[in-house]
Amino acid sequence: MSMVTRTGLTRRGFVKTTGALWVAAGMGALPARAQAVKGGRLVVGMTGGAVSDTLDPRTFTSSGHACVGFTVGNCLTEIEKGSELVGELAESWESSADATEWRFNLRKGVTFHNGKAMTSADVVWSLNLHRGEDSTSGAKGLTGDITDIRTDGPDAIVVSLSRPNADLPYLFGDFHMLIVAEGATDFTAGVFTGPYQVVEYNPGESVVATRNPNYWKADRAHVDEVEILFVEDRAARINGIVTGELHMAQQIDEQAMQLIEQTQGVHIESHPSGGHSPILMHCDKAPFDNPDLRLAVKYAVDRQQILGLLQGGVLGNDHPIPPQDPFHAADIPQRMYDPDKAAFHLKQSGFDGTLPLSINNVAMAKSEEFAAAFQQSAGKAGLKIDIIREPSEGFWSEVWLKKPFMIGAWGGRPTADIMLTTAYHSAAAWNDSMWRRPEFDQIIDQARGETDFAKRKQLYHDAQLMIHEDGGSCVTFFRNNIDGVRDEVKGFYPAGSFNMSGLRAVERVWLET
Repeated sequence: MSMVTRTGLTRRGFVKTTGALWVAAGMGALPARAQAVKGGRLVVGMTGGAVSDTLDPRTFTSSGHACVGFTVGNCLTEIEKGSELVGELAESWESSADATEWRFNLRKGVTFHNGKAMTSADVVWSLNLHRGEDSTSGAKGLTGDITDIRTDGPDAIVVSLSRPNADLPYLFGDFHMLIVAEGATDFTAGVFTGPYQVVEYNPGESVVATRNPNYWKADRAHVDEVEILFVEDRAARINGIVTGELHMAQQIDEQAMQLIEQTQGVHIESHPSGGHSPILMHCDKAPFDNPDLRLAVKYAVDRQQILGLLQGGVLGNDHPIPPQDPFHAADIPQRMYDPDKAAFHLKQSGFDGTLPLSINNVAMAKSEEFAAAFQQSAGKAGLKIDIIREPSEGFWSEVWLKKPFMIGAWGGRPTADIMLTTAYHSAAAWNDSMWRRPEFDQIIDQARGETDFAKRKQLYHDAQLMIHEDGGSCVTFFRNNIDGVRDEVKGFYPAGSFNMSGLRAVERVWLET
């Protein structure tokens, strides 16, 4: 394998250099940090829990699950400040000249919570959990090009691909890809390699974990104990951060922001992201198998009004790649609210019934307001919407991927390929609009292996245009990540597209009293 050592690569820089050279990125320098204080008990409010939850990373579906995962486990890579890809359990990596074979050199001296030393066999087992026809993992769609994963001695693995993939190291930072012990199938005990180890787990309610005394990252895992609470009720979440019962809380809305900014001892962290809450339409069944009805929905949303409900964000254009992504298709004309066009496409579709829209604030803090505004704007085009308020419990297991018309939620992904492959590829387990087009799959597969940046950008442009024109996701906005943080919490910084410091805040912050 050819290798050139590189450090400190940003997402944009990685794409451009690998596009020309197909070489490895090693671990970059971490952000400069103030002197951390050890000790204390950190309490965090997250969303997306259910009584059916497990600690099996294959089952993770929400930001709350991912936060728990990164609290107890590690991946091969991670996204740091400035969307920089750095090594985690992998110290470095390199690819063959055609990028169809990658070698990951593993960190030595890492142990699991039970004291077992981590080896390459554990890593191979862990990554293979997400592969195969019978896999139900949310990361299954990302592994389709992998033909083999094998050990190369105790401290390295080699991954073989059926076609080039410039983004493979990013894939192995996905929150499903936590490294577990070889042979592990029962995750009840929560044995991983991460900063904290589980002492109490109440599915859908809370996780209590204590600092891993043998953690290999010297500058992480600062508090003695952490409790992650699943607080689905936004009023309770806001009250918790204001009163100090919570040190950090996710999904803060506009009204809560104003309250928090007026409250001593707490502040807002707001940062651009690729996160969005699309109106999802299942394209594989009536009535949304009709493209005119899908266009009627897209023209019937007053995007400016919806954006006005948020505190921070930008307009979306019915595809999932945000403006800050280097592959964003900026030249696609912005679709705006047009009741006349909506009425035209509605008439063309022949649909004259009422559409039941499933919602819950678990997916978006202001789903109620979003749905009400959409109902009103759609009504002006003659499109009738019935709002169905689904229960919080089981929303991700019983509503998402099952109800044909709903407001969903996506956190941004570190690369365009991962976003498009995870949510739109025909083979993706999380294709939540049920939109499947072989020609789209071909574009994505080709783009993944394209070494020329300009050509790759054109391919992703074509993919976004296809979704914009024909897809079943109405993406009205990209939201800012808005978290509430107590002032005694130090070391918080934005990282990647997810909130809560890329969902790794628990590992990164400390408490000052």
